[in-house]
Amino acid sequence: MKHLLYILPYLNLGGTEKHALSLIKHFKQYYHISLLAPEGNGAAPFKQEGTNYLPFLNLEKNIWQGLSEFRAGIRKIHSDRPIDLIHVHAGHELMLLVKLFLPKNIPIVFTVHGYHGEGAMVSYRLSGLFSNWVASKVIAVCEAEARILRAVGLDSKKLNLIYNGVPAPSVDLQKTQEYADKFHLDLNSQIIIGTAARLNPAKGLTYLIQAFAQLIKQHSNLVLIIAGTGELEQELKQQTQDLNIHNQVIFTGYINDLPNLLELFDIFVLPSLQEACSLACAEAMTQNKAVVGSNVGGISEQVIDGETGFIVEPKDVDHLAKKLQILIGNPELRTKFAQAGYLRYQDIFNIEKMLDKTARVYSSTI
Repeated sequence: MKHLLYILPYLNLGGTEKHALSLIKHFKQYYHISLLAPEGNGAAPFKQEGTNYLPFLNLEKNIWQGLSEFRAGIRKIHSDRPIDLIHVHAGHELMLLVKLFLPKNIPIVFTVHGYHGEGAMVSYRLSGLFSNWVASKVIAVCEAEARILRAVGLDSKKLNLIYNGVPAPSVDLQKTQEYADKFHLDLNSQIIIGTAARLNPAKGLTYLIQAFAQLIKQHSNLVLIIAGTGELEQELKQQTQDLNIHNQVIFTGYINDLPNLLELFDIFVLPSLQEACSLACAEAMTQNKAVVGSNVGGISEQVIDGETGFIVEPKDVDHLAKKLQILIGNPELRTKFAQAGYLRYQDIFNIEKMLDKTARVYSSTI
């Protein structure tokens, strides 16, 4: 059995970790799996898989200690059982450390999960540069990401497009009802608009709250559910207070059984300012939800405007409110979008296709 090492720059509660975990769950049938990543609040599911896991300190906290622990960890993993393939996620700088601390002939697959913030293009350029130096194969999770990587000079022969895939949901209707009771929802009279995202600037949640404040003036039966945690939590809660809509907005915190909560939504909204291929959006599509998303990254590859949902321009509060207004007043259109979105999920974003294409990358690389 070949030895496959996954390396992540963090283990939090985001899409990168969910993506990597789904790979580990599947490929542990075919490979001996090891994991090298910093400790984080998302580490528990990886440990539950019985993965050979060694931590190193996040390089941003203390680069010298992090480098030392990374070096010791990767050499121990290789010494205990020679590594046949390394799959690095998100942290392009980690590819260089692999080449620095291990024999040069071990192939590396690198997945780009999208970069956020003002320095995003610098990160894309470095990803392209480092990949040309040391990666055997590079995976882009949507065509928008692939275009950026080609534009920054990545060798197109190394590039593979593999859309993020999610499994069919497992919904426990009793737990769904428990969420409805917990948040005092009346499913017969209320229309529930929801989202699931990290509460950070890149997700554009402030614009969703502003749009919701416009809508609530005309529709008193609306509820907005925001699932997730992040550094903007208190700021966003204060915004709902300032707009006097706090009684209609529910912040759930992190939800580890998201399908049970998503089942309550009538409309799913992804107002991101930067995004690659959203797992939350794909999960909403699996559950027959009409989706409204912003025209950034891979969202417009997931949502076909006017067919499976609506695409709006980022930061455009009026445009977002207008499209939500259409769906609020037209349950038949919500159903039409939901059904078409589910078919699109089955065709492009199901997990079996992602796993099959990833398996081909692995087998052609080792």
